[in-house]
Amino acid sequence: MTSERAEFLATVSLFSHLKEDELQRLAGQSRYCTFKFGEVIIQEGERDDHLYILISGKANVFKSYRTPKEKRLRVLEPPAYFGELALIDDLVRSATVVAMGDTRTLCLDRLNLDREIERSPLIAKKLLKMLNRRLLALEKTLVNATGGVIPICATCKRVIDQKGAWLTIEQYIMDHTEFKLSHGICPECRDALLSTIPTQRRPAE
Repeated sequence: MTSERAEFLATVSLFSHLKEDELQRLAGQSRYCTFKFGEVIIQEGERDDHLYILISGKANVFKSYRTPKEKRLRVLEPPAYFGELALIDDLVRSATVVAMGDTRTLCLDRLNLDREIERSPLIAKKLLKMLNRRLLALEKTLVNATGGVIPICATCKRVIDQKGAWLTIEQYIMDHTEFKLSHGICPECRDALLSTIPTQRRPAE
């Protein structure tokens, strides 16, 4: 069984540069996980420490799943993997992944990976190298999605999309990427805003 999982891991880009003994050890720490149609595999905004690799079936990736702002980002097919950042940091999930049918995955958790890294630190170096390549590929995809140059109004700073509609730059970014935006106020704008308020009505510093 372990050999079967090791052979499968060797076909996954993230692990393809590991040696046979390293694959065998990781395979020994992994387990099979199955999901039914419509079952949530990972939930946006939640924390867990698992990496999933699709063996069979497909999965949808959503932002804002089951909300008025729901957006399907892509479809995952074997041997795609997802949740890999959970292996190196305690980050919340950036999207929701939902099984499109009976789906079988190979699952590896961070605790088990950490144990293997302690035994062989070179594994971490190899995995980080592959993760870096994936991030560079995602960056390239982002550039391609936006066309490399974003047409923006010099006055109001709105952006025109491919359909000719003028959008706020925040809306454009959220429509064309997986990024979520939050708002704050920089010190310069805060000072400018306070300067318009009579002294007696200003909020306490």
